[in-house]
Amino acid sequence: MKKLTLKYKLFIIVILLITLITRFVRLDFSPPSLSNDEISIAYDAYSVAHTLHDEHNHFLPLSFQSHNTYKAPLTIYAAIPTTLLLGNNEYSVRLPSAILGTLTVLFLALLVFELTQNLNLSLISGFILSITPWHIYTSRMALESNLALFFVVLGIYCFYKGLNLNNKIIIVLSFISFALSIYAYHTEWGFTPLIIITLLFLNLKKIIKKPIFYVGLIIFFISISPIVFDSIKNIHTNARANTEILFKDPMLESELKNPSFNLFQKSQIVANAVIGSYSSYVNLSNLFFNGLNLLPAKDPYQVGLFLAPFLPMFLIGLFNIKKYFKNHTKFIYIWLIISPLIPALTQGGTNFVRNLVSVIPYTIAISIGFLILLEFFIKRKILGVVAVAVLSASLFYFGAVYYYYFPKSAGEGFQYGYKNIAQFINKHYADYQKIVVDPRFGDYHLFDGVPHLYLSYFTNLDPKLMLQRQETKTGLYFDKYEIRSINWNAEQVNSSYLYIVPVSNSPQDSKNLKMLEEIKLPNDKPAFKILGQN
Repeated sequence: MKKLTLKYKLFIIVILLITLITRFVRLDFSPPSLSNDEISIAYDAYSVAHTLHDEHNHFLPLSFQSHNTYKAPLTIYAAIPTTLLLGNNEYSVRLPSAILGTLTVLFLALLVFELTQNLNLSLISGFILSITPWHIYTSRMALESNLALFFVVLGIYCFYKGLNLNNKIIIVLSFISFALSIYAYHTEWGFTPLIIITLLFLNLKKIIKKPIFYVGLIIFFISISPIVFDSIKNIHTNARANTEILFKDPMLESELKNPSFNLFQKSQIVANAVIGSYSSYVNLSNLFFNGLNLLPAKDPYQVGLFLAPFLPMFLIGLFNIKKYFKNHTKFIYIWLIISPLIPALTQGGTNFVRNLVSVIPYTIAISIGFLILLEFFIKRKILGVVAVAVLSASLFYFGAVYYYYFPKSAGEGFQYGYKNIAQFINKHYADYQKIVVDPRFGDYHLFDGVPHLYLSYFTNLDPKLMLQRQETKTGLYFDKYEIRSINWNAEQVNSSYLYIVPVSNSPQDSKNLKMLEEIKLPNDKPAFKILGQN
């Protein structure tokens, strides 16, 4: 690579600053609270760090039981060092994702340069990913898919770097990185083998006589064998059997069991379901206008996974990949096509988190279009100024939605308020014999949360006490806590108890209780009441 000029150095500094600001500033504010999945990751990291057991008393598990499903282990183990260093807070659990999200920007730029030797395109790719709403959102949460994305990008980069330099160590690192992506997220169980097969097939002539690639494959299979055997060993459990595969969708399952449909009709039903699911992932409206779902469902001011002005760049870049990637054109197109395939085979509707691996080929196509338009606008400065203004306005709009309106409107969905309740409990823990928590929240008891995780985590409750919990049909009991639905008509109110209830389940009369504190959502809507005696 030729020596970088001052212009390139300044551009790299700008990309770095944007990446750091968008991914690290106020990690505890947007999203406004740890999500259901995040608190599960956070608590298991805390529990394993202090007891070597997860919430469900499994010793150093390779799959973590969570909310009637299982989580891949890497995100939880990655949060252990930050938890020990920083304590129990949002930064502890989100920091690993933010760090690896930042490094993904770096390694995407390196990968593009490795495949094209085009410094301009390389830096533009890093810049586009640094301001992409999709990647900013996922990098600011403890999401398994974001860690997996980093290891996929790192694995692909090391594969080509090792191939071009004939460096055995880098090639081995490539397959180790691919193995780590398997430990990071379940989507990669399908995607990573597909991407490895693609890489081997497209570069077969170069690698067929190089034993190190066979060694790399052996290392890959040996590395993933523990989690594979663990999955096989536990496949009989209900949580494992009740997977998220598309064919487990109740409506589709009932149609396939319908005796009035013959084999051809059932095949057509399956094909329609898969094609319909796949098409939702490549829907341009979702990608560029409303797919991020930051605001309430009926709010018209949504944002896309990418900034809206990126759409023409994507369309231009899509048809010009060969111009820049030459011998690697097929790889970029295959990556683009197969990325949504595994998510499309899962139920639950379009899920942009499961499809995060698609962000890279889309970013590459957008970057190509950006570079082509940049060359066009340089000769037409007035149009260039307009284009910069439109892109800046779009980026500013996303920033306003994500960093201001989103935290205010999304509090309830993120179970906001339990941290505030934990802070109250920390001050008054010794004052009460029992702490009774109604797990329901939202208007008309719409949601059922996991307060036991939030309260245990944010009060730094000894994890050993959670391991001694008792779970019955009526609720969950551990330490001083009783997590159960409260029926005020039947409740025998005890003056030595602290009651934490959703506003929608306030007692009709005083019950000799006083409201000690009211917890409000970021939009000032009352969410919880803390009731008891002073």
